[in-house]
Amino acid sequence: MSVLKEIAKNYLIRLPFVRRIAKRWHITGVNQSAAGVRTIFELYSKYAGFSGKDILELGPGHTWGVAAEMYKEGARSVTIIDIENYIPAEILQAHPYINYIIYDGQVMPLEDKSADLVVSYTVFEHLRNPDTTVAETFRVLREGGMAVHWIDLGDHLHFGPDADPAMLFDCLRYTERTWNLMTNNRGCYVNRLRRSDWINSCKDAGFTILHAIPVINNSVREMYEKGGVQYLKGIRPDDRFASHLLLVLKK
Repeated sequence: MSVLKEIAKNYLIRLPFVRRIAKRWHITGVNQSAAGVRTIFELYSKYAGFSGKDILELGPGHTWGVAAEMYKEGARSVTIIDIENYIPAEILQAHPYINYIIYDGQVMPLEDKSADLVVSYTVFEHLRNPDTTVAETFRVLREGGMAVHWIDLGDHLHFGPDADPAMLFDCLRYTERTWNLMTNNRGCYVNRLRRSDWINSCKDAGFTILHAIPVINNSVREMYEKGGVQYLKGIRPDDRFASHLLLVLKK
C-alpha cells in the first residue's frame, strides 16, 4: 500500500464536494439489508429484552431497521444517535417513533439515566473519542441498565469477504501519527483499540462486564507462528488474534 496515496485520499475527503460523493457510495454496517438487520436483532435479543424499555442505538448508519424491530418487540421508545445523517426524511416520516439525533461525537444531547438499553454493531472501532462515548453510555443508562456492543477489531482499509487474511490487522503496523494521517477523516478509520483496551475502558467508566467474548482468527495465528505478520509481536498475547469482540455490560 502507498502511504502517500492514502494520506492524499484522507485530505481530499475533507473537500465538501468529495465528501458528498463519497457519502453517496459509503457503506455503513449492513446497509439496511434484511439479513443484516435480522442478524443484529437476533444478537441483541440473545442478551437483552426490549419490552417496555427506552433503547438507545449508537451509529447504525443507513440501517434503521433494527430500531424498527426493537420497537415492534415492545420497546417504549427507540432513539438513534449518529454523527452523520444517513436516514432519509421519508423513512423517518414513515417511522415517527424513531427519535433520530445527529451530534458531534462528544457529549450526547440526552438526559442522565434516560435509557434502559444501549446497543451498537461495528461502531465502537470507529469512535474518535472512545473513552468519552463509553462514559456517555454509562451516564445515560439507568441503574441496572445494560449495553450490548459488537466491535470489529480488524483493519477497515482492507475490508470485505475477499480481503486477504494477512491484511486483517494491517492497521496495527503503522505508528499512531501515520495511521491518523492516512485515515482520520475517512470511513475506513479505526481507533485500533484491542480487546483488553475496551474491557478496561468499560470498567473505568463504572460498568460491570457480564460478557467479553472475543472471536479469534486462527488463520492469522498460524501465519504468526510461521513467522509472518510479526508486527503483531508488540500486541499482548490475549489481544493478538482477536478480530471481533462482543461486550455485554451492566450499570
